Amino acid sequence: MWTDAPAIVLSCPVTLRRHHAAVLPISQLALPQCLLGAEAQLQAFVAAAPAPRLFFAPLPEMFCHARSLAPVWDATGASAAGPAPVHLRFGAVRAVRVMRAARNHVVLAEGRPAPVVTPSRHPFASGAVVPHAVERLFTWDAAALLPTRFGGGAVPATVLPDDMVAADLGGAATRDGLDLVSLRAFSAAAFAAGEVGEDSADLRAAGGAAPFVLVPWNLAHPGSIVPRLVQRLLHVQQAAAPVVRLVLLPFNECGQIGEVDGLVRLIRKHVADAEAGLAGVFVGRVRRLGALPRLRARAPVAWLDVHDPEHDWSTRRLRACGFEPVALPADETLTIHIETGFGLLSFATGMPSLRALRALLEQLPTVARAAVRPRGKAGRARGA
Repeated sequence: MWTDAPAIVLSCPVTLRRHHAAVLPISQLALPQCLLGAEAQLQAFVAAAPAPRLFFAPLPEMFCHARSLAPVWDATGASAAGPAPVHLRFGAVRAVRVMRAARNHVVLAEGRPAPVVTPSRHPFASGAVVPHAVERLFTWDAAALLPTRFGGGAVPATVLPDDMVAADLGGAATRDGLDLVSLRAFSAAAFAAGEVGEDSADLRAAGGAAPFVLVPWNLAHPGSIVPRLVQRLLHVQQAAAPVVRLVLLPFNECGQIGEVDGLVRLIRKHVADAEAGLAGVFVGRVRRLGALPRLRARAPVAWLDVHDPEHDWSTRRLRACGFEPVALPADETLTIHIETGFGLLSFATGMPSLRALRALLEQLPTVARAAVRPRGKAGRARGA
């Protein structure tokens, strides 16, 4: 269906500071991380379908008329009189953008919309509607619940090959490409600006005293339980002798890395011995896939939110990278109310109860199980 396209322009939510032009050859792609989310899905697609006609547009919605596609014609050497380019959008349903005067297709890793109860009347608030200009959907799962077009009507869909999830894996190991910093030392500005590395006092102090566990954090999912999970875990274990140290992996980040600062404020407000707790929770980012062996050696297990719309894709991706993904129990129901760009949204979700969280910790190989507090009224009252 793309044989006549003069160019295939890819896009995903991204901060603009990393790109210097409206359209770039795919070789100049500069995404912040490559393990999970839209960035990883885009790069896996590129690895599976390399072509000289692939380009990247940091802000596809800026192209509002056929005349504005001049940078595409300049980049490809094609003529405006010929067929229109194809635009492939990666990312969450709520983050879909279209390139006018192009043929718009969407690549979705969201298996199903997170349950939403919302007073918002924004047409895209539900996460189950795409713009009317979208001609086709590509999904990673044949069982995915597909969004409909704005105004009604189904969108034709094609399932991508299973092996595309890991198409970009298998390169040589590298010495750098991994960022790892504790919440106590975290700076949103420094993290957004570039490389942070993994040499910090808190990381060195952590040593081998307790295992590390990865916790993917989908910043495009406003109903994520990750902040509440971190707070609850810090209530369950002793900050000075933790059973487990979390490595949060933010993905689908487009200017929202400041949410990590919000988590820091939440911990300082509600958790006893907050500074010690902040020193034992880390924020991680894989900038180069060659850094995966180092991350895997440190944290081979990953805990995943079963209500994250990208849960299934993340599970497949992490397993392909050699990690052991574990679906978090969701035996305690809760509703998350949060202000978003679409208005006030309320998400019906679930997370591990205190009992389930303690059972999960018992499954981890650790020498610090005695640090788990005995269950009691105080623990139940403080479990957020």
